[in-house]
Amino acid sequence: MATKQKLLIPGIIAGAVAIGGIAAYFYLKVIPAQQGTSSVASAEIVPDEAWMAGYIDITSDSWDKLRDFGTPEAQDIVFGGFDAMTADIKESLAKEKLDYDKDIKPWLGSVMFAMVPAAEKVALTPGADKIPEPAEPGMLVVVGIKDKAEALSFANKMRQKDNLEVKETEHKGVKILEVESTGSPSFVAILEHHLAVSNKQDVVKKAIDSSKGDPSLASDGDAKRALEESMKMDNPVAQFFIPDYGQLIEQASAFNPNNPLPPQLRDQLDQIKSVSVGMGIDNDGVRFRAITKVDPNAFKWDFKPIQGKIISQFPDNTLLSANGGNLSQQWQYTVEQLESLPEFKEGLDQVRQQIRSTTQLDLDKDIIGWMDKEVGLALIPGNEGLLQSVGFGGTFVFKTSDRKKAEATFAKFDDLAKQSNVPVNKGKIGNVEVTQWQFPPTKETLVGHGWLDNETVFFAIGDPIIQTMASKPQKTLDQSETFKAVTKSLPQSNSGYFYVNMDEANKVILSNPAIQGQGLITAEAEAIMKSIRGVGIASTQIDKSTYTGDMLLALKPKS
Repeated sequence: MATKQKLLIPGIIAGAVAIGGIAAYFYLKVIPAQQGTSSVASAEIVPDEAWMAGYIDITSDSWDKLRDFGTPEAQDIVFGGFDAMTADIKESLAKEKLDYDKDIKPWLGSVMFAMVPAAEKVALTPGADKIPEPAEPGMLVVVGIKDKAEALSFANKMRQKDNLEVKETEHKGVKILEVESTGSPSFVAILEHHLAVSNKQDVVKKAIDSSKGDPSLASDGDAKRALEESMKMDNPVAQFFIPDYGQLIEQASAFNPNNPLPPQLRDQLDQIKSVSVGMGIDNDGVRFRAITKVDPNAFKWDFKPIQGKIISQFPDNTLLSANGGNLSQQWQYTVEQLESLPEFKEGLDQVRQQIRSTTQLDLDKDIIGWMDKEVGLALIPGNEGLLQSVGFGGTFVFKTSDRKKAEATFAKFDDLAKQSNVPVNKGKIGNVEVTQWQFPPTKETLVGHGWLDNETVFFAIGDPIIQTMASKPQKTLDQSETFKAVTKSLPQSNSGYFYVNMDEANKVILSNPAIQGQGLITAEAEAIMKSIRGVGIASTQIDKSTYTGDMLLALKPKS
């Protein structure tokens, strides 16, 4: 290995080599140290014009908590490559007479990556005005320093290397080091508690400006709160932040002028002000928290908390469920927001016309209009009749304040089934009157619907699912130990849950001959799937401008 190549990884740690994939490789793969600086502190170094930023606390012991979960096979998949690359890094450092635990770990804190536009280019065309071209982004890496004395000691050690070429310039009283490595220069500024490193000098200058008070990602109050809120969890370890979603899409589109964004779509994207996603690792598994900030004057959706009673209509072995509230109102908001998009309006009009011509029903009034209370969806195991080949069926449950209109809609669908020579029979399952459609060739039950109480109607696919829904499960989903374990730490006042029971899902997926015969699930994927207990997501509207999403990837203890 050439001398410059040997210096590559140590140089990154010192902020002394080119930025890019190698930097990401090191910071994501090294063994975590003890503590690091906060994402907000790092964001104060990143200029506010950054398109996006990612933060990793590489010193947190929480990364090692992942070793407490999963099957041996999954452990080997997750950590086998990790440990091998860590060993390679340590070996490379040793060749340069550097020891990670002694030379780097004592001072290295967190790291934030950000895409920052560099200086704008100007295109010169004969006989034309100067035309500014999109500013290509540079990668800015902000490295948190948790111990200045140790960092200085390491820097001095690196300076003593004969084959490290360093030039010095200055910007606003701060030295910028230009380091040559593998033919590509990198630029480093040593700030109060951070190193600012980039492959572009003007990006480092912008970072210096932000550190001295110019606008940064953390100087905007809403953005700062989003950064802080998305990391409010036990043992946060990483974060991803988009300060201006509309700007990001627009900037990306600028580099592809042949496919410009329609003005109406750009207006919709501009309603999303920022998106921040935090990640943590705790005793339950891996947790994510997303904070979305929107323009309250333009973003009209209103997601009120729901009671969540529909969960009690599903059996405890439900493999997937989702619920929400007032679908008719959300549909109305969606139409109001998106009808300005020609593609959406054209597609919606075609759907409306198709439904009206085939059913004589109005999509907005007759089908969605009465869905004004809680609605739920569930996939439930079942392998009898028509479900035998797939292993599960599905059901929708709706609560409504307009039973009369709902009954009229179901009656219309029943008439259409009869006109198509589908047998439609009515009977009782327990105390519930159920209408069932039969599959003509086999006479097996295809779908069924009925009223569970005065305001609750279900529509189910497959005879076993119809039987379960109409007879009321002996043990319901809200009583399931898995459901409670996956959702107990999520916000209880929410706009809806999404839930997956991976044990039940695995039974269906891994026993399906079609899936196994196609080789769609590899041994590695199966090992990971068997290490997951479940997935839980809860969405909440905090106020007119703030929406949150909390997710838990619940993992099984190490076996």
